[in-house]
This record gives sequence, C-alpha cells and structure tokens, in this order.
Amino acid sequence: MTSEEQCLLRKAAADPKGQIAIKHHRHGERHPDRDRLVALFRGGYLAWQGEVMGPHIGGTFTVWQITSAGRAFTERAGSARPEARPLS
Repeated sequence: MTSEEQCLLRKAAADPKGQIAIKHHRHGERHPDRDRLVALFRGGYLAWQGEVMGPHIGGTFTVWQITSAGRAFTERAGSARPEARPLS
C-alpha cells in the first residue's frame, strides 16, 4: 500500500462517519485520488457507497466507507508509528 493510499485510509478512519468523498471533475477529467481509492476498494479496505449530490449545483461526489479491514489496518499502522514527542 502506498503512503498516499494510507493517508486516504487514515482520513476515512478519522471521519465521524468513516467516509471519504471525492468530487467529480468535468467530463473526461479524473480526480487524482480516484485510482488510489479504487485500489483500496479492491483490497477490501473501503466499500463504495455510490454517488451523492453536493450542497452546490453541479456538485456530485463519490462516497467511500471504511471497512472493518480498513479500520484494523489503520489501527495496526498507527501502533507501528513512533509516538510523537514534545520538543525539549
């Protein structure tokens, strides 16, 4: 798993609903994180929830939900990172 994918997974884990969403770009353009989210979906770390309309006209978002496997991964990865220490 790439560091970018781990960052997206941590964002989903930190969300109160366990979700992450990306806005659709204009026709033919792709969001830079789309392929990373699809890779997390294929790995079983995220579940696709579908598309929702945003608060603004013309704003459509694709929503992903963290799975139990994704949450377990972030918990394991979090415990493997060294603790932040205050500067002396």
